[in-house]
Amino acid sequence: MNKLLSTTPDWTVNSPTPAFVEKHGAAEVERWRKLLVRVIDVAREREWSKAEVGRRAGVKEATFSQWSNGNYPGTLRNVNDSISNWLDVLDEGASIATGLPVSPTFLRTATGSEIFNVLLTSQILPGFTMIVLPSGTGKTFAARHFAATRPHAWLATISPQSKTLHGLLVELAAELDVQEHNPARLVRAIGRKLQRIGEGSLLIVDEAQNLVPDAINQLRHFVDIYRCGVALVGNETTAAGFLKDRASINSRAQVLTRFDRRLAMELDPAGDALMLIEAWGVDDPDCVKFLSGIATRPGALRNIDRTLRAAHLLALGSGQDLGLKHLTATWRNRDLGELA
Repeated sequence: MNKLLSTTPDWTVNSPTPAFVEKHGAAEVERWRKLLVRVIDVAREREWSKAEVGRRAGVKEATFSQWSNGNYPGTLRNVNDSISNWLDVLDEGASIATGLPVSPTFLRTATGSEIFNVLLTSQILPGFTMIVLPSGTGKTFAARHFAATRPHAWLATISPQSKTLHGLLVELAAELDVQEHNPARLVRAIGRKLQRIGEGSLLIVDEAQNLVPDAINQLRHFVDIYRCGVALVGNETTAAGFLKDRASINSRAQVLTRFDRRLAMELDPAGDALMLIEAWGVDDPDCVKFLSGIATRPGALRNIDRTLRAAHLLALGSGQDLGLKHLTATWRNRDLGELA
């Protein structure tokens, strides 16, 4: 490949291969070139790395890296559209949020590190694991970071509409980019995509508390037959259906005895909260105390993050630095109850 240009080491970009041009067409590739120049100009001006640009543009880290290097294997038009829309927002100043502080990236909190370790173990062994922690402990954030930064790791999020066995398979096919329209062959096609002999793969299933027992049993099948790792991430009711359904004692035992590990306890919730508060750059003692109080409520880290984002917006609108009055006003407006 011929080097297109070089700015900082993080922004060394290669020209696209002939195969890239042939796959996406000359017009879309030319659009990509122009967008890339705009992106690099913005990154130079604001001293943003590739990871930072991708995060602000709402593009997955791996996807943005491939896009910026000219070797994205998916539909180039879709990523071009996302980047173009984001650049237009920046250029037009259409959203005050672009000037606000952005939530910190993945933090190695005590709980976050343990989640990461469980997922890594699930991929390497491979095995069947559960991460069942209360809402707002950062489990989804950690799972997304793992999937975005580890090879052969995928994350599928289950909704109340995709909780059935069929719904699960459709969701997995979309996440894994499996093109199989014959329902009878769909399980095998998904399994083959997950199978990585000697390399280790991991399927993370978020919001797993929504899954019905048959769907969880299917995930057990993938672990057993295709030797992939599967991690169920959800709240405390995840897999509870097996415990309630006395009529399915055999399948219940088949599944529950397969779990290698069940992470169900936060390691240091107070310390995790302080790490997030520090990452936001908050050091005023009164503000730290107030935010630490939020951490004792359901939703913990999520509530701290959402409150800080809204409070920054309130402070910016009044032309002031963030202070306790902005935090208390934001919490009151969110109507989540009084803090002790």
